[in-house]
Amino acid sequence: MKDILKLIGVYALIFIACTAVFIALFHTGFLSGIKVLMYRGLVFIILTGAIAAVAMGVVRHFWGFVTIRDIIMMFVIFCCVNTVLFVLIPVTVERSVSVFMLSYMDENSDQTFTEESVGDVFTDKYVVEYGAFDKRFDEQLETGTIVQNEDGSYSITDQGRFIVKMFRTVSFLFNTDQRLVYPNEN
Repeated sequence: MKDILKLIGVYALIFIACTAVFIALFHTGFLSGIKVLMYRGLVFIILTGAIAAVAMGVVRHFWGFVTIRDIIMMFVIFCCVNTVLFVLIPVTVERSVSVFMLSYMDENSDQTFTEESVGDVFTDKYVVEYGAFDKRFDEQLETGTIVQNEDGSYSITDQGRFIVKMFRTVSFLFNTDQRLVYPNEN
């Protein structure tokens, strides 16, 4: 029982320390050439997951109760949990209309708003001033889901079509708003 408690403690300590390293990486210039937050974060997760596995390997060297399976599990658990948290929280915050709308209303809480006035602020500030559409469009170019043609127009790639099929499948499975994946249908 003592070894089980030690092992749980080792897992928790390594997980917390490497999660702190994962978060700290976003405050450095490391891999700043990766402009898509989600991709940069996934690379950071894999890197810090590898650090977590190495740390577990170091513990194994000193304490015989840590196995190869624990090293692998440390990597898997670290990557899985942090990927879920990263995609649910920071990626959502970066892309969320709701987060922007509520934050704007909070910063201007001395005012009241109509639905139309909040919509105007969203369009004028978030879409136009902050370049929300441009940012997402550039992400698609960078990820290869669209390409620029010789005449300056743009086309979806096979990779982009594959992603659309995946989105449509997920949308069907979870019964989400079909207008987002079939914009030309009513």
